[in-house]
Amino acid sequence: MGAEILRFNPNEPVLHWCEICDVEVVDADEGRACLSCNDFDGIVEKAVPVDEETPYPYPELLEYYDKSCYNWQPSMHDKILRITKSSVGTFDFCPKQYYFQNILGLSGEERDYHVRGSNVHDAVEWFWKQAPDYIIDVIGLLNDGSTESAKKLMRKAMPKPPSPYIYGEEPQMNLYSDWQVERLMHMKDNSSDWLPMANEVEVHANRIVVASDGTEVLIHMKGFIDRIFVDESRSGIILMELKTGKWVEKGGRKRAGMRAEMQFYRMMLEHSPHIELLPVVGWGWQFPGGGINGGDGPMWDYESVKGPGGRYAPKTVEKRLV
Repeated sequence: MGAEILRFNPNEPVLHWCEICDVEVVDADEGRACLSCNDFDGIVEKAVPVDEETPYPYPELLEYYDKSCYNWQPSMHDKILRITKSSVGTFDFCPKQYYFQNILGLSGEERDYHVRGSNVHDAVEWFWKQAPDYIIDVIGLLNDGSTESAKKLMRKAMPKPPSPYIYGEEPQMNLYSDWQVERLMHMKDNSSDWLPMANEVEVHANRIVVASDGTEVLIHMKGFIDRIFVDESRSGIILMELKTGKWVEKGGRKRAGMRAEMQFYRMMLEHSPHIELLPVVGWGWQFPGGGINGGDGPMWDYESVKGPGGRYAPKTVEKRLV
């Protein structure tokens, strides 16, 4: 039996590194010393990104980010207010929680659903990096009518941790992969658009909002959008969000919350210099574990921004900003 695994990020594997010699130490977890200095004292764990980090293309916005903070007050002339999708949602849900979490910097105990969410998100990010290597063979199986074999093959694009996941990550990852094969079945002749044009993309933006007292306030928005796809008609882009919690349709609160999240991303993009990611013509959300904890079941939905949700969501988000 291997040791239980909590967090596993295939995009940043943890290596054992000798800080004395600046080299990797293979099998240090099995008690081996650094081969260069024959010592144990300098060995540390070091997360090393698989891909070389690409600098953010708009460094001037990073300067605004560095000046931003959650606890901004009008008297802070050298600071600006920082806004994220999470901070807006937290304040709307419970202002006191926002105060403890974002102002005081207090955080609660990490729970199993936090770990599951991080693991699944990291795995899906990895999946889209590996998926191009499988497209030709998967399409071949689909053309032969071997849909289940195609799904089984595509699942190999998901990462395999050194020890099994323990919080129900794998069933969600498998279903997510199967959903993508079902998409590919309808896009075999245009597989390049099946791939996302952006995978866990970082976005920064500035805008002016008018406070309730009529004062104009500069805010800085930052977010990571899970996936961005090209619309089928190539008239714009589609935002797609991944969630690992439960889905509940009754009452419509979950759907309204997702629309608000997607509208925040849309607003952020529209105020950013990322013209290559505009216009937003649709959005969607995927809940591969939607049946967890009494939820309705796995859920994957898509909406045009021209529909009722797209028309009302902007007003909802604007009200939360002031």
